[in-house]
Amino acid sequence: MAKYILGLCTMGNSSAAIFKDGTLIAAVEEERLTRKKNDGAFPFESIKEVLSIANITISDVEQICVYWNRWRFRTRAIETFKKIIKNPKNTLILFERIVDLFFNNSVKNINDGNWKDLFNINQLINKNVGRFSRKISFIDHHLSHQRYAEAMLDWDKFISLSYDGGGEEFSTVLSVVKNGERNVLSRHKWPNSLGHFYSTFTGFLGFKMLEGEYKMMGLAPYGKPKYKNLILEKILLLKPFGKYELNTNVCDYHAALQGIFSSEMKLLFGTPRKNEEKPTKQHINLAASVQAAFEDTLAHILSLAASSQSSIKKLVISGGCALNVTANGKLLSNKMFKQIIIPPAPHDAGCAIGACLAVLDKINYESVRSPYLGRAFSENEIKAAIKDKGLKSIKPLKDDQLISTTASLLAEKKIIAWFQGSAEFGPRALGNRSYLADPRDDKIRDEINKKIKKRELFRPFAPSVTVEDAYRFFSISQDSPFMNIVSGVKSDLVPAITHVDNTARIHTVSKESNFLYHKLITKFGKISRVPVLLNTSFNIQEPIVYTPEDALQTFIKSGVDALVIGPFIIKRSDIPKGVTL
Repeated sequence: MAKYILGLCTMGNSSAAIFKDGTLIAAVEEERLTRKKNDGAFPFESIKEVLSIANITISDVEQICVYWNRWRFRTRAIETFKKIIKNPKNTLILFERIVDLFFNNSVKNINDGNWKDLFNINQLINKNVGRFSRKISFIDHHLSHQRYAEAMLDWDKFISLSYDGGGEEFSTVLSVVKNGERNVLSRHKWPNSLGHFYSTFTGFLGFKMLEGEYKMMGLAPYGKPKYKNLILEKILLLKPFGKYELNTNVCDYHAALQGIFSSEMKLLFGTPRKNEEKPTKQHINLAASVQAAFEDTLAHILSLAASSQSSIKKLVISGGCALNVTANGKLLSNKMFKQIIIPPAPHDAGCAIGACLAVLDKINYESVRSPYLGRAFSENEIKAAIKDKGLKSIKPLKDDQLISTTASLLAEKKIIAWFQGSAEFGPRALGNRSYLADPRDDKIRDEINKKIKKRELFRPFAPSVTVEDAYRFFSISQDSPFMNIVSGVKSDLVPAITHVDNTARIHTVSKESNFLYHKLITKFGKISRVPVLLNTSFNIQEPIVYTPEDALQTFIKSGVDALVIGPFIIKRSDIPKGVTL
């Protein structure tokens, strides 16, 4: 009889994952289904979706694994009371945050999730999904992160780092793993948190916290790190043995969530930027300084491993901070490590998978390494969605014709919406739910930012490149299959994906990982002599599209020239007048 295990993540980037006899069948983030960006509510829709993909019901599940030890909140309670004693004026702010986490009814709700759900999982599932009365296991937060990330490659020995806003007690855990045996090198107690540090400055610079961190990272290369030393002197203090301390009197994450910043922070860095304001040179230099201080602290944390485990040159990174692709690239370029792996979903969503891995005896690791873990849609399902939208009947194409036509459109400077196969798991569009364009045309970048993505013009785009040609165009020393590493650009033939600092966030594509997408890039390369495509997520100020209906709706309201969905190519001229969303 098959053994099914369900993994859950809530309160962060909610998600669910389902394993059958050690093989990962499906994993989905809640936001893809609710269409609510960074949805942190209890993952009812994700649970239903992965059960549906596996063709089972909740009664078939033998065990549920949750990414958090719910009773381990002593450290957070003590540190919260310390903050109140040190700074009594923040009592109301902290109280509102506690209410938000436990009861979800405060004035400024951050993510719809609450801690109380962890104590009511049986009741919530019984009421909203179906009857469940079997075992529920609660797994350490950072171990969930690490186990998922460590499953990506078969390494006998490596360093494993998990760092984010914070787990039950710790914000950073550094381990060494040798032949399956794990030893912790260092733990950094919450609220000393690089994640909270970075998010607080994200808010100070006028971006939405817990969402806009990548915007600050994209802005940073335009400036100079003039405030880095000041930050490392006043806010992010480096201690012996790879430790660090965050001065929460100055850099208060919970106050920042409410839009409140300390008087000392304002004195040091000026007036916080409002969201609608154009960034000043001071703002841009501050972004550069925050990024530089983050990178220095990361190197400091890892210095303990470099000194005590000097023979180990392989590093696994997990946790929300692993999405800092610039810092990841710096670790490679400064040769602290020879190889680095970051999973497709290093943030909390990936913990739904990692929590299951922590209890499984036999694991099909190849299934865990794929980012294509959502639902795939049949030709008939796509055809029905096209018909329901009132679009003209489009004939399906064979793969070769589909690829040839799409590559020609791209070479003609057309912008393509690309919807194929199973939906990606994680925040990156990895060639199944993407906008694609010719990277040779620098003007196309501004066109996509302004007319289609409707986002800040300073934000860069990523390249997808075949693994065979990656080293011709980029100065990267390893594959980057999940678009989590920044590298230098060696060629001047790809200006549309080259950032102001001559870097790009690389996505290397192999035949084995995504045959159809690899074929498209290869065909475009034969036409253009550049086997690289500009690749950005298929969305407009929303989660990445998941269903054919999502894709058609977003295509209709976008300025994209054509939608390639399954075997069909729909051009903008194919949309009849009067067709609305």
